[in-house]
Amino acid sequence: MKYLIVLIGLLAFNASARHRLPSLEAEYVGNISEMTEQGMKISGSAQGFAVYGKYGFQFRNKGQCNIIDLDKKKVVRTFKLKGNTSHCNNANFGLHKYNKDSDMPLLYISECLGRKSCYVTDLHLDGRSEIVQRIFYDDDAETDYEYMDWTLDNENGFIYTFGGCTGGPKIMRKFKMPSLADSDEKGEVHFKKSDILETIVMNDFYVSQGSRIHKGYCYLPEGYVPFDRKLHVLDLKEKKIVKTLDLNAFAKEPEGLDIRGRWLYVSFHQTRTARGTSYVRFRL
Repeated sequence: MKYLIVLIGLLAFNASARHRLPSLEAEYVGNISEMTEQGMKISGSAQGFAVYGKYGFQFRNKGQCNIIDLDKKKVVRTFKLKGNTSHCNNANFGLHKYNKDSDMPLLYISECLGRKSCYVTDLHLDGRSEIVQRIFYDDDAETDYEYMDWTLDNENGFIYTFGGCTGGPKIMRKFKMPSLADSDEKGEVHFKKSDILETIVMNDFYVSQGSRIHKGYCYLPEGYVPFDRKLHVLDLKEKKIVKTLDLNAFAKEPEGLDIRGRWLYVSFHQTRTARGTSYVRFRL
């Protein structure tokens, strides 16, 4: 009987932990204009943002990357991605490195517009980069989506497409995470409708921004000035938004986001100035 009580207690604890929502208490991190040395060129609107170790990687429209030392709050390098001049709307690190010489795991950068592909990139801290795979979703990509991003569920081995049309429903489609060995002779992977494992449709968005999956939740910023800005928390198991945070007080457009420790870092873009990018982190 004692063991049964203990077992029931553990199950109850696990259930409550699964549904414990992040607090999302906000803390200002800084503005990129304060982090750059004089003469350092920042170009393009801030889009996808990813974190590895102590470094944040701010990607910009047309392919510039700013590497930020988050501990020192300093931009340590800016460079152009090789072969990628896309919108770079979202960026997620995967789990696996390209080879033994790689500094970091492969980075998955969303083209967003155009062919709406995912650039799988071997990125180095010295500014070198190489596209080692491109991932496409062919069926319905043009009819269902005005724009489309890719986001990783590293914990469970899945990759999602996420997008839609401004003011219309937003659609997430779940696929098995491809390996580099799945590439064709062109270094490409092409998903079809028959490859979809699951679909989630959301009607609560005007325009979506970046996306990041962590411990069963997908964090989804929404909106741009002058429209409402929000941060949604989507429960992937329940297929519904379980929390929404009002971001209007920040007076900028929420863009990319990633997790470092117990914090969710979000980049905010200020229209018409590349140096207006600011960062806020939210407690998980």
